[in-house]
Amino acid sequence: MTSANFKHCLPWTLGHEGGYVNHPDDPGGATNKGVTQRVYDGWRRRMGLPTRSVRFITDEEVAHIYRTQYWNAVAADALPAGLDYCTFDAAVNSGPSRGVKWLQQAVGARVDGQAGHETVGKARDHPNKPAAVKRMCAIRMGFLQRLRHWSTFGRGWTRRVADVEARSVAMALKDADAGAGLRRAMQDEASRAEKVAKRDGRSAAGSTAASGGCGTQATGEPSAVADPAMLDQLAPWLWIGGAVAAGAVALWLLHRWSINTARGRAYRSAVSDFIDAL
Repeated sequence: MTSANFKHCLPWTLGHEGGYVNHPDDPGGATNKGVTQRVYDGWRRRMGLPTRSVRFITDEEVAHIYRTQYWNAVAADALPAGLDYCTFDAAVNSGPSRGVKWLQQAVGARVDGQAGHETVGKARDHPNKPAAVKRMCAIRMGFLQRLRHWSTFGRGWTRRVADVEARSVAMALKDADAGAGLRRAMQDEASRAEKVAKRDGRSAAGSTAASGGCGTQATGEPSAVADPAMLDQLAPWLWIGGAVAAGAVALWLLHRWSINTARGRAYRSAVSDFIDAL
């Protein structure tokens, strides 16, 4: 809950944004260090400067844009440690209004996309800020996986949100004066995520295997049906329906496995590479 956090959070977010890209599937178009051409054009006009390609954006311009249009827009200076970074990164990735809405859902504030007094107060008063961070990241992931560009960017988004969650939880724990228990708490978070990932992986494998047995009993005999002729007609559809359902369950479990595997790795990485710098 300090403006000093911006200087720490900015390079973390920039690390996920990368350099100049102009991916044909990216709705933002040409982007450099997370700043789209449209945003850069607007900022330079407001500064009384001629527009130019975002390829030539300077580090000073990047920092000013991120500070004024994202960090300040979500009232990050007023938010508790961890929730400030979590909301800031979400704002950069998906827009300030949407980032604030996810924060509001996580802390129980009215969802209007405006980081006003109620939202800040709810965030500050939340009794379990690490849990609020994890809730917000789960909401964010649910939104991202429904986007039509998920097949292209989903893997990177999953790693990004997992990394943001781990760092934000560490910040929240540190702010709560976890002290010597911080490392242990982060290791426990990693272990829980890994345990869930293993369980989902086993369940996904079981769902896939089960799809071949739809419409029959364990003995291999057809399930009880009043009319055998009707069974003959329905059997292919029952098998297909069962296989589709089992496949959908397997895909959902594999998605959860992917998310929790990324979370486990992010928490482990935070323990080894990040906590000592807090």
